[in-house]
Amino acid sequence: MAKKPVSLSNGRSWPSRGAAIDYFRELRDRYPVGATVSDPADHDDLIALLRRYDMCGLDGPSKIGVGVDRFETRLNITNGGRNVGFWVVRLDGSETDFSFIRAVNEAPKGVLDQLVDACRTVVQAELQSARIAYFAMHADRSGSVVCAVSGDRISERDCGLEYAGRGFSELVGDFAVAQGWQDGIPEGVLSAPADAQTTTTFASPSYAATFREFHRTTARVRVVSKKIVRQRHNGLQTGEEAKYLEL
Repeated sequence: MAKKPVSLSNGRSWPSRGAAIDYFRELRDRYPVGATVSDPADHDDLIALLRRYDMCGLDGPSKIGVGVDRFETRLNITNGGRNVGFWVVRLDGSETDFSFIRAVNEAPKGVLDQLVDACRTVVQAELQSARIAYFAMHADRSGSVVCAVSGDRISERDCGLEYAGRGFSELVGDFAVAQGWQDGIPEGVLSAPADAQTTTTFASPSYAATFREFHRTTARVRVVSKKIVRQRHNGLQTGEEAKYLEL
């Protein structure tokens, strides 16, 4: 596949999107979390990147808005995950986040991906409660349980959750089919893009409740080591029947 060069309005350019993403990631990492992007050249590059974001009409209202006062690096915590990203503070004091990766790639988040985000938000608290209850029931005196894939003993700190059989995104796809959304998610189901909205949510509590019940009756979630989660292993390797979270 041919590389796609990236050129910004301030004259900055890169031979590929990957090179541009690496540049802005390195720029972000030069600043501690919570810091203002103080170098004028870095600020100028981010302004140009934000123009690219707005010109592509990636989603929602303009990120530049009335004008940019400054950029900051902030920790985003979404559905238990953490990442450091850029935030825009405008001249009128309003603020919002933006994805430098999506800006470089000119890639809006797909509707199904937005639905997955909304569904994760719905079940996150229930999953954490179920994990705590699982350790209370199955942990040994040292506080560890058996990893359902490797058979090693793992602590609550070192554990992750894995969906067996059908992954989470597949379950969300099944849910969409069950709702009759094969041809697309109807308007009004998901929250509209807005400032400082780091994830999509359901627009109505009724949709959230419907997915929560679907998840309880169809998901099989097991406790595995974080290493296994990262490696995305599938299938048991211990020869014993796995224990699943009670949702």
